[in-house]
Amino acid sequence: MKRMKKVALLLTAVLAAAVLGGCGGSFDASAYVKALMDNSYKGDSAEFVEQKVGTKEQAEQLYEEGIDTEMSAITQGVQPSDELQSEFKDVLKDVFKNVKYTVGEATKKDDSYEVEVKYQKMNVFAPAMESFNAASEAYVTEMTEKAANGEDTPSEEEINEQVYVMLKDAIKEAMGSVTYGDEESTIVHIELKDKTWTPNEDDLYNLELLLFDSEAVSAQ
Repeated sequence: MKRMKKVALLLTAVLAAAVLGGCGGSFDASAYVKALMDNSYKGDSAEFVEQKVGTKEQAEQLYEEGIDTEMSAITQGVQPSDELQSEFKDVLKDVFKNVKYTVGEATKKDDSYEVEVKYQKMNVFAPAMESFNAASEAYVTEMTEKAANGEDTPSEEEINEQVYVMLKDAIKEAMGSVTYGDEESTIVHIELKDKTWTPNEDDLYNLELLLFDSEAVSAQ
């Protein structure tokens, strides 16, 4: 399971920010960051539309593309059934919409803004992976015993399907008792590049790591 890749989705939305421009007009960096985060994580397009980052339809498309990106990162080329993919995406949406953050005020710094984001890290993937590893080990033992006894064993496709069912169930179970860390804060820089206000990519990636206990899955 690869690390989450919401950064790509957030950066995609930057392309639409050109309408806000860098020459003349007002730009609310705090509202802009909130618009990107609300749409990316919670599927809430209200600020996205209000800040004229894009239309409601564009916001929904970006959100779904983000979920698809997560699924592709998780499945790593394996093609689960359509039903399982749909169920897994619903679980991922539940994870993202429950992230805790507050976008604070923006401070102007020459050709950039510093936007404070307060957050509480969601502890969901560590317990999910613990449960998943236990379930997968039990499954391997069961299949090994069947093979040793000359019994029929599932095809590779069926095994892959079962593996992702177990992973989906483990994340869903962990969400039932999810916990959060203490409130902390980080800074997202919004920089003027080619007359377009653009979030700093490193800051967005760092924010992604802070919002979730993704270190629990990065080595999987």
